[in-house]
Amino acid sequence: MYRKIRILLIMSCLAIFVQANAQFDDPKTLEIGPHGGASYYMGDLNPVIPFAMADLQYGGLVRFNYNNRWTFRFDYSRAKVKADDTKLNWRPERGLNFTSTINDFSLVAEFNFLEYYTGNPKKNVSPYIFGGISVFQYTAYATVGDVLVDLSDHATEGPEDPNAKWYNKMFGKTSPIGVSIPFGFGVKFSLSRHMAATMEWRMQKTFTDYLDDVATVYPEEHAWYTDDEGNKYDLTDPTGKYLAGQQRGNAAFNDWFGMARVSLTWKFNLPDGRGCNLSKF
Repeated sequence: MYRKIRILLIMSCLAIFVQANAQFDDPKTLEIGPHGGASYYMGDLNPVIPFAMADLQYGGLVRFNYNNRWTFRFDYSRAKVKADDTKLNWRPERGLNFTSTINDFSLVAEFNFLEYYTGNPKKNVSPYIFGGISVFQYTAYATVGDVLVDLSDHATEGPEDPNAKWYNKMFGKTSPIGVSIPFGFGVKFSLSRHMAATMEWRMQKTFTDYLDDVATVYPEEHAWYTDDEGNKYDLTDPTGKYLAGQQRGNAAFNDWFGMARVSLTWKFNLPDGRGCNLSKF
C-alpha cells in the first residue's frame, strides 16, 4: 500500500516538474506595435469622476514575452489631459482650467492569469495585471480665449511650502519632468500566428501636484497675461473672489492620470534553443 502511495507521489512530482519546465521553456518572443485610446486626469479640478473631459492618447510598445505567464513591456504614450471648473462643476466659482500634453515613457511587468502564447490556439486569451514605473514630460497650459498660455512661466500660487515632501519639491511647478507608478489590468487576445491585441485600463500615480498647475494657496501678487490687443487676464484668480492665503488646491494629494486603450502587436521569434516552438501549432 505504502509502496503504491510512494510511486503515486513520485509520479505526481514528475508530472508537476515536467509541467513547470514546459511552462518556462516556451520560446521567448518580442511583440511590437501601436496603441491608442482615451486619456483623462484626476486631481484638484476633477477629484472624483473618471474619464471626465477625456481626450486622445496614442503611442507604441515593445513587449518581451519571457514565458507564458510573465512579460515585460516598454511603451511610449502621448496623452492629452484637461479639466475646467466651469464644465465639471467641482468648484465652478474658482474658474480655473488647464490642458497638459504628456509624453510618458514607462517600463512595466505583466502577469498573465492564464497560460498565454501568441499563435497558440489553446492558449490564446488571458486577463493580466501589470505595474511598473514611468518618467514623463509635460507642460500645463491655461486656455484664455482662443490662446493657450504656458503656466510654467507664471507664478500663479503662493510661496513653496517649506514642509512639503521631497518629491513635491523635486517635481514642483518649475520641473517639466515627473515620475509616476503605472498599474492596471487588461485582456490579451491571440488573433493569428503572429498578431495579438490587448485591451487595458491603467492609472498612473504621479509624484507631482502641478499637472494642473493647482496645488497650494493664492499668492499676494497675481500672475497676469496680456494678449495682443492689450487685454489683461488674471491667471491666478480669474473670478477675483479669493484673497491671498486662501486655499487654491489640495496640497495633500498629488495628481493622477489614466488611460483606456487598445493595442495591436506583431510577434517576432527570438533565438532560443529551449522548449517547443508553440507558434507552429
